[in-house]
Amino acid sequence: MLKILVPTIMMFPTIWLTTPKWLWTVTATQGLLIALASLTWFSWTSEAGWASSSAYLATDPLSTPLLVLTCWLLPLMILASQNHINPEPIARQRLYITLLTSLQAFLMMAFGATEIIMFYIMLEATLIPTLIIITRWGNQTERLNAGTYFLFYTLAGSLPLLVALLLLQQST
Repeated sequence: MLKILVPTIMMFPTIWLTTPKWLWTVTATQGLLIALASLTWFSWTSEAGWASSSAYLATDPLSTPLLVLTCWLLPLMILASQNHINPEPIARQRLYITLLTSLQAFLMMAFGATEIIMFYIMLEATLIPTLIIITRWGNQTERLNAGTYFLFYTLAGSLPLLVALLLLQQST
């Protein structure tokens, strides 16, 4: 798990230190290499069904396909949005790719979480980059309204989940 998560986190300096000419090429290539390395998760087997890399992160037969899909989405999102974001200033391009990378890192930590509270925190942490992407790079003029609705509907759904998880944590 950490063999994929650490290179994902190391994309942040790459994004901000790469020359503007090579920004999209380098980040897409690095994301593709991470995605290719994530395919090794399919070969991990254990008797208990868990392949653990630490006390807080592990993979199982349910989370492994979600983790691999998450890793494959980053280079595809970078390739798909390159022409749309290219006219923007270079700082905004870097911010956009940083948000996509942070979204991948949070999703990997959410899908690999072994504790329910960590899963909840990481899943809620994905809302921040998603909200910024919606409100900043959305296509329609109503993107601010969409971001507001996204925030309120998500909070309305996640607060009862938080209460239920805390009650469940207290009872065990």
